[in-house]
Amino acid sequence: MQPLYSDEKFDEGEDNFHATVYQQVSRISIEKPPKKIQSVASIACRICHTTTPNECLISPCNCKGSLAYVHLSCLERWLNQSSRSYCELCMYQYNAVETKRYRLCEGLKLWMRHPRNRRHVRSDLLIAVILTLVTTALIASCLMGMEYFVVEANKLGLQRKWMKTAIYMFLFVVALGYVVTIYLIIKDQFVPWFRWWKNTVDIRLLLPSHVTAYNAIKVNDKAAASQI
Repeated sequence: MQPLYSDEKFDEGEDNFHATVYQQVSRISIEKPPKKIQSVASIACRICHTTTPNECLISPCNCKGSLAYVHLSCLERWLNQSSRSYCELCMYQYNAVETKRYRLCEGLKLWMRHPRNRRHVRSDLLIAVILTLVTTALIASCLMGMEYFVVEANKLGLQRKWMKTAIYMFLFVVALGYVVTIYLIIKDQFVPWFRWWKNTVDIRLLLPSHVTAYNAIKVNDKAAASQI
């Protein structure tokens, strides 16, 4: 008794089946090419990584790709926290209005509330007080004991005017060193505070209205195209 299908006929039928499927798949691929799918998640604010319907995304700098879009409120908050008015990625300088965040006295009080700054001020103030006391005592001793020094100098054969000149020069050097040290102490405290107070500003970006509208339409078109 012969089998219903021989091995040769079965292999031939399998090859014909695969050829038919391949032709159909090729026809579908040619008639309907695959669409390019764009992820909606890539169109998001680069700071908060979200998209909110209440605020459109803008592209205010020269950044490209997924880093190009940002919320205006997120960008202003980031610039205020980092105390800069330019993009840290592409170095684009924003058109911004800067206003002082604190008044002079308010900034000084806020600076002094920090434990580290308060500790530095106390240590420098202690050094200044001790240095002032030592310098004052040294100058007073030299002035009060000048006659004694002059008499002792005469015993050693030194003239009166030369001894007084030496004492005055010594006092001048002491006073100059005191003034320079106090100046450096004040500078060490004043310069960091002034730099912080000057750079602590509220930044408000001035963006053209057509830029915001253009980027909002662009993002909406991309989101709509990705959902098709």
